[in-house]
Amino acid sequence: MKGRYVFTKSEINELRELIRQRVKADRSKQKGIRDKMRAIGFYGRDDFGIVNMTVEKFDKLIAEEQIIVKD
Repeated sequence: MKGRYVFTKSEINELRELIRQRVKADRSKQKGIRDKMRAIGFYGRDDFGIVNMTVEKFDKLIAEEQIIVKD
């Protein structure tokens, strides 16, 4: 695992927003957004095998406790 699987509620909210931005962004801006996600410690493809991460896929990871939310 390259990144983390335990995040604070604040980090989860920030990741959700970054995922929303990445989904809407054109290809040239997506890399910068992914870099911000990785700076928080989230590597969707490398850690969870998910390509084209969406908020729904992210929430499923939380529901399945593959990502843990702590405070």
